Amino acid sequence: MSDRLDLAAVLTAVSCSRAFTKLTLNRWGASSIVDDALIVVSELVTNAIEATGVTTPHPAWTELDALQCVTVRLVGLDTSVVIEVWDIDPHLPAESQAELDAESGRGLWLVGELTTKWGSYPVARGKVVWGEVAVTSG
Repeated sequence: MSDRLDLAAVLTAVSCSRAFTKLTLNRWGASSIVDDALIVVSELVTNAIEATGVTTPHPAWTELDALQCVTVRLVGLDTSVVIEVWDIDPHLPAESQAELDAESGRGLWLVGELTTKWGSYPVARGKVVWGEVAVTSG
């Protein structure tokens, strides 16, 4: 099974992707992974917006002229859920080494800690970054 959501690449897409993920996982009976999945989708969508979107909290209309989209897709497998985020930036992500007191830069490290595996691949217009979260029983 799978489900997807297309969003404007603006800051509010993060909270929308979190609501979509929570509702979808609860509907699928995968509530045991909601907390980890919400962090993973937040990090991946944030990175996609920073790469291709509008990061101004209150953008002017002129900033929205060439607004891009990001797509969140959840794929339910037998024992895991794959979270995919697509954006139009062709550059594949690279995990960086953030300073201990840095306020950002740990997103992909966090994704790696919360998933069994993660990666990225190029597509015709951009890339997909994904993480697989194991579904635990109980």
